[in-house]
This record gives sequence, structure tokens and C-alpha cells, in this order.
Amino acid sequence: MTTNDARPDRISLEPSATAKPRVMFCYWGRRGAMSRFTLEVARASSGSERVEGFVCVSRQNEIFSTFEADEKNGLTRGLLPIDTFDTNLGAALHIRRVFDLRKKLAAHIVRDRIDAVIELMPHIWTPLIAPVYGRAGARFVSVVHDADAHPGDPTGAVHNWSQRGLRYADNVVTLSETVAERLAAKGSVPQDKLRTLFLPDLTYGAPASPQALIPGEPVRLLFLGRILPYKGLSLLVDTLELLRLRGVPVHVGVFGEGELGRDADRLTALGAEVVNRWLTEEEIATVTARYHAVILSHIEASQSGVAATALGSGIPVVTTPVGGLPGQIDDGRTGIVAERADPEALADCIERLVREPGLYDSMCAHIAATRDTRSMRRFVADICRIAVPDESAI
Repeated sequence: MTTNDARPDRISLEPSATAKPRVMFCYWGRRGAMSRFTLEVARASSGSERVEGFVCVSRQNEIFSTFEADEKNGLTRGLLPIDTFDTNLGAALHIRRVFDLRKKLAAHIVRDRIDAVIELMPHIWTPLIAPVYGRAGARFVSVVHDADAHPGDPTGAVHNWSQRGLRYADNVVTLSETVAERLAAKGSVPQDKLRTLFLPDLTYGAPASPQALIPGEPVRLLFLGRILPYKGLSLLVDTLELLRLRGVPVHVGVFGEGELGRDADRLTALGAEVVNRWLTEEEIATVTARYHAVILSHIEASQSGVAATALGSGIPVVTTPVGGLPGQIDDGRTGIVAERADPEALADCIERLVREPGLYDSMCAHIAATRDTRSMRRFVADICRIAVPDESAI
């Protein structure tokens, strides 16, 4: 594995007005929860007393206008916009942009005396650009969300390629022990370079007061996000049909783009609310406020941005025990973790949520009381300690 131990001396063209370490966060994707994640990183780092934060995002990002507005309004600073592509095909069609981007990033690192670059998610262009960071004098830290491609996820086609950039990283950060263990087992990253943090809450607006769970009325469960095979929609529908047989009142909402397949008719028969398309950030905030809990019926997982969204909205999560999900959800305190990934075990969890007096209210109260432990501000502080090892400086 290539290391970045030998770095050139940098000549500052713009003298630093502060002794704080300078960290640039990068995310070049176009849409999804990582856009919100990056926006919250930018806001948290801009308000930090420990580091001076910069953020590099694609102009093609679905919420790029929000990044621009934040900087204009003084909520963030140090925005470095770049051009990537509008479609997946554009990744190849616009490959010449990579060479201009390498020069632009190297110049930015030297000019603004960037101490570390933190890549918030590997990008298809990462293997071609990552060598630049060390040569320009910055440490490089990459956040890896998945050790392996998810079954049925079309982005899996470039998964292994994008992770080739990890060879240039000084450290690799995972958001669950499950991913760290898998990366180590595969030999993708040396054990001494691996660090594990946590997936912070994602807030699409101020948390609303949780819906009251009234005895005898249906518990409202939300299935949110892209509909892909590993998300286990069919397992959820099997669970709902079993709950109907048990006489447990449940209403479910399914929100997200993807193929419903044979589950479409079954959801209709169950009276489910189905919005089968991509949701805007504003819609996500509105939808989570209408449900008691989020349901994760995954049959495979690393960790879940949907769970982070639920906790950021102040509502608990009911989940299967796969991958890193049991480590993300504190059973009985921030949600309920099933014993197995099957309809009977998942139905038992939902029935417990409905039948056990005070459980729902106590979980909502605990989520609110422990919000700081899962905050983006804490995450930024933790990852900056990894990126800039001299703790006395941060």
C-alpha cells in the first residue's frame, strides 16, 4: 500500500489567519442521503472551534444551491465547487475533467494550506485523484460505508474500482465494526490504518414532536429509501400479513424509488400508502413527522442512513439484526432489534412496540436525551482527530 509519508514543503500564497488545522471535506456524488450528510458536515465544521473547515462538492449535486446559500449567508465558508457529471454515463464522457480537477485540487491544498483531505464517500474518480493529496502535502482520510457491494444495487458495478483509491489513504474510517471487520478480512486495508466511528443523526429540519401512539389505533411504520433487493421489502410485506392475522393494527408507508414487483398488489391489499419515486429533502422531513417509527426489513446491510434519518427526526427504528444495524440501534432504547431476519421475529418486534406499555414513549425520550452523542458536531471532531493526529492542535 502506498503511503503519504514524504510530503513537500508548502509555500503559503495566502497566509493563515488562524493556527487551527485546515481540513477539506469532499463529496462528489449527485443525490441521496450523503448530500445531506455533507451539508451537515460543512455546517458543523464551520462552527468548530477546533478546525477550519472547507467543503468540496459537485455543482451537479441535487442540493448544490443550498451549499451556495449557506456560504452566502455565512453558515459555512470555504466552498470549493467542481464539475463532475449529470448522468452515470457522464462519468466516462467527462473523464478529461479529472486531469483539470487534479491540478485544481493540488493548487487549492497548497494555496490554502490544507492539512488534511477527508473523503466522505469514495467516488468513481477517486483512484485517479487521490495520489494528488499526498503530493500536495495533505493527509488523506477516506470514509468507507460498505466493504462489499449490496446485492442488486446497480452502483455495485464500480464498487471495487472506486475503493482502489484507498491505497493512498493515511487512514480509512468506517461507520460500523461490521464494515471494518470485512475490510480487514478482505485485506483491502491494513488493520493499523482502520478506524471506526459512528453514523451521526441526519436532520432534515428541526425534529418534530413524535406522533402519540394511542392504544387501539394502528402503529404507523415507515419504509423509506431506494427500493432494492437487500432492503427486504418482501420480508416486510410478509410481516405485515402475519400481523394482520394476529390482529395487530398496523399502517405502513412505503416511500422511495425502485421496482415494487409482486409486492405492489400485496401492499395495495394491505392498505399501504405508497409513493414510488425519489423524494426531495423537504418531503423527507414531512413524511418522517407523520409516522411513529421507521422499519428496516433488510436482509443484508452495513449501516443505515435511513436509521440515522429516523433518529434525527426523533423516532425509533425497528430493524432486522443484519450487518451493522444492531450496533447502530440500541435495543429497547432507540429502537427494537429482531432476533432473526424473518417475518415472525420482525412481527414480534412490532407487536412488542404496540403492546408494551410506555415502551414507545420511553424510546422517543431516550432518543431526544442522547442526541448529542450521535451529533454531526461530535462526528466531525472525532474524524478530525484522526485526520490531524496532533491532538494538541484540535
